[in-house]
Amino acid sequence: MSKADESDNWRRRPVAPQANLDEPPKQRRHNWSRHGNTSKTERRINMDDLVPPPPRPRRTKVKKIITFDDDAASHIETSTKADRSVTENPDKPHKAAQEPKEAWNHFARDHDTDKESSSDEEWVISSQIEPKKPKFKTRSMAAYVHPWDRNSYNKRTFFQPFINPLDVEFGLEGGTLYQGIMRLTKNPADAYVKSDDLDFDIYIGGFNDRNRALDGDLVAVQLKDVDEVWELRKERQRRRKETHLQRQKEKLGEEEQEQTQVSAKIENEEEGNQDEETEEGDEEDHKPAYCGHVISIIEKAPNANYTGTILLEKPGVPDSFKSNDNKQNGPSIAWFKPTDRRIPFLILRGKDVPRDLIDNAEYYKSHIFSASIVRWQISDKHPAGKIEKKIGPIGDLYTERQAIIANNCIIDHDFIPVALNCLPDTPWTIPQKEYKIRRDLRKERVFSIDPPTAKDLDDALHIKKLDDGFFEVGVHIADVTYFLKRNTPLDSEARARGTSTYLVDSVIPMLPRLLCEELCSLNPGVERLAFSVIWKMDNYGKPVETWFGKTIIKSCAKLAYDDAQRVIEGDALPVDVNIYGSHNDYSISNDILMLYELSVRMRQARYDGGSLSMNSVKLQFALDDKGDPISFSQFEAKDANRLIEEFMLLANISVAHKIASAFPDEALLRRHEDPLSKRLNAFIKVTEVLGLDFDSHSAGSLQSSFNKVNNQDVKDVLLILAIRTMQRAKYFCSGSLDISKYHHYALNEDFYTHFTSPIRRYADVIVHRLLETAISNENRSNRVSPCPYNKKMVQKIAFECNTKKDGAKNAQDNDIMIYLSRYLTMMEELNGPVYTKADVIVVSKETYEVYIPEYGLEKRIHLQDLPVSRFDFDKTKLSLTIFWKRGVPVTMHNEEKVYTERVRKDKYSDDDDEDDSEDDENEEALDILARLTLKEPVHNKIVDAGELIPPVILDDETCMQTVSMFSQIDVRLQINNLVSPPIINIYPVNPFSGEEGRND
Repeated sequence: MSKADESDNWRRRPVAPQANLDEPPKQRRHNWSRHGNTSKTERRINMDDLVPPPPRPRRTKVKKIITFDDDAASHIETSTKADRSVTENPDKPHKAAQEPKEAWNHFARDHDTDKESSSDEEWVISSQIEPKKPKFKTRSMAAYVHPWDRNSYNKRTFFQPFINPLDVEFGLEGGTLYQGIMRLTKNPADAYVKSDDLDFDIYIGGFNDRNRALDGDLVAVQLKDVDEVWELRKERQRRRKETHLQRQKEKLGEEEQEQTQVSAKIENEEEGNQDEETEEGDEEDHKPAYCGHVISIIEKAPNANYTGTILLEKPGVPDSFKSNDNKQNGPSIAWFKPTDRRIPFLILRGKDVPRDLIDNAEYYKSHIFSASIVRWQISDKHPAGKIEKKIGPIGDLYTERQAIIANNCIIDHDFIPVALNCLPDTPWTIPQKEYKIRRDLRKERVFSIDPPTAKDLDDALHIKKLDDGFFEVGVHIADVTYFLKRNTPLDSEARARGTSTYLVDSVIPMLPRLLCEELCSLNPGVERLAFSVIWKMDNYGKPVETWFGKTIIKSCAKLAYDDAQRVIEGDALPVDVNIYGSHNDYSISNDILMLYELSVRMRQARYDGGSLSMNSVKLQFALDDKGDPISFSQFEAKDANRLIEEFMLLANISVAHKIASAFPDEALLRRHEDPLSKRLNAFIKVTEVLGLDFDSHSAGSLQSSFNKVNNQDVKDVLLILAIRTMQRAKYFCSGSLDISKYHHYALNEDFYTHFTSPIRRYADVIVHRLLETAISNENRSNRVSPCPYNKKMVQKIAFECNTKKDGAKNAQDNDIMIYLSRYLTMMEELNGPVYTKADVIVVSKETYEVYIPEYGLEKRIHLQDLPVSRFDFDKTKLSLTIFWKRGVPVTMHNEEKVYTERVRKDKYSDDDDEDDSEDDENEEALDILARLTLKEPVHNKIVDAGELIPPVILDDETCMQTVSMFSQIDVRLQINNLVSPPIINIYPVNPFSGEEGRND
């Protein structure tokens, strides 16, 4: 190859257009032949025959200094290296910088050697070509401004501007920023962010540091100095306490009442002053490990709606500042007051302001509406909102249920037509090609065990004894992904819904009913597509072989849990159970017994391996024709429930290992973090003081400790406290965390996911797609399919699934409370006041908490709201001595003013004079215990836990009652239906009030 071919400068530039287009362009003739063609009519230049000319002098360029961003600078450096590689020849010695470059342009050579015969036109054509400057796609040098941070009129700002999302991403990768979910507390001044990269939550103190983030938002946080933030918090608390005491003094009207209450306060203050130094030390121990402030909202909580009422004026605003006076054309703005006190007031403007608000102000105060946040400008103290829809009057059962659905971001409208167009035509049958590529299990004895009212049957089982003594056990899950294709409108809506929501009397489905109740549901007697996990097990239920794959099944029976339970207890299947095919009830009963025996051994091995089970009370209601509750019962898990649970857990664990090994960075897994260390230590300290032998080193040791407690009342109280130490399980992307953080605490498993419920959980749909790709890659020898999702997408889906699952769980719990409120209201109307027994969970200086096992209710009772003359707290014995006022009962009517004023008063997140008692309302019982000086642990451990229940101590002469941990007291339940949602008020019964009808 010649030197001409080694250079980029030999190529001829395009010829300038000539006057006569028919004539060829002017150029020098050469007698060099090319490609063996010696014809004079087709003379071509052979570049291999060129002789390099002497170097042509070139004018020295002045280098201009230009400032680019990092990307441009790296591009310039790369381009400079590329240019250098063209002009420098490593085979030749290095030349001086001022020595001109060699030019291989033959036109330039001819022009230099024959200047007289060259024209200006030829010179232009044959001039030396300068290399083109690289073009950069540089980022705009203009400062990033978030739409919420625009301030055209230079108004006063209340927040810091959000930073550039690219800088957020760099900060997260570099470890200077942390992302997590915002969690608001009842005290608007306190919030926390849970970050996977830190061992403790990040405390966000104050309205400004929260920077417009609300509960459930994914935010980026920059850490701040803990001491500085904590000093500001203590200063806020001091101001709030001073304001609270001042308000109380102003409200004291009568001198006698003033002397009584002030004298009690003085006694309490004197006692408090004696322990001032100790309390300050406890406060320092309560200091958070991390503090920070929000600098960006990475992603808002999906479908965030809030319910509340519409007000003409914001409460507490002086008349001189009211904005709707003398408005003839209606109010210019209105205020939306959310029922969730953690959410600030929303400003309504324009068409969202009812035109008749001034004339019908009471109507809008007594009806519930749904609203969403449109924007929250940096210059606005409150977010701007818009009304989504009217829900109904406060106190109505339908209204309260719809409010619950809206508050928890649950999509309850019909599926959009474009999504329904993705459904197959009916009647639908399995295509013939599926029989060729799937494993045919239609002859196997497959059956399902579900609640009696279930319509979405997404799991079934089969078992058979093998000739070699092992068992073949299969778990078959509805193949939802066959119908739910990726990136379709139906897939998008299923992802937006996230999960099915199960309420007391209905289900809000994730998928259209054609899928979840018919085509995907593993109904008996019809052929269905399934995704199966089949094990070869030994006699102890331990898998020795595992197979994953797509199958076709035909269920022979739909059994209820009670049906399977009868078989386990020795009875036969009920005669009303329909059995399809050639199978019989005897064979099905035998299969149930084999599955049960294996599940018992599997469960025992799981607990021996360190699993933990903590279940709280769950109520079930029987409804009349109108939908009103007429009775209730507590859900009780039986052996049939535990049978299904064991095999579903094993399927989830098996699939988790499979997808984690196939896609180490993109697998969607589920983890359960260890308990909160501070609360767990406080719990263990309490058990030591009580003389109980508790070990918290692992989930299994904690489970064993609970199994030793032989008194159910004591066990219930301890279980409530232990549950408060636990954290919620979460979905996560495997590539976003270190493998050491994959652990599931309660199950004591290193890998876990959700696979068994794709009809009602979108996370399971993602896992099905990952598993399908993983097993298909194993069957391919040449070309391997990539993971269907990248790491960033899996992280986003995990965040959405966590939000939706938490919302569905909260909606389910709140719906149960709505029906319980309705039931108790009806019982009070029929039978009079409702009394019951309650267990005291824990006591503190001014409060104590009770738990009602019958209803699963917990409540903190404030002594300052009760008709008591004084009270004394013994922190070494965890007991309260209460001196009641004789003859004064505790009812909602007698104490409503004091109680409601403190608990239900109007509050907004920007007030500086919050009630200090709100901190106690927000603080967990174990946090209170952690700050108390308890007595020394009992060295002689208690064998009988019933000894811990203290006797009832009442002194009729002084109206004295002693309350301590595990005490059983009488309480009265009253429902306040004038607020949304209804409140179940729990009042302790004054033993010296003379109330009649109290349960003995």
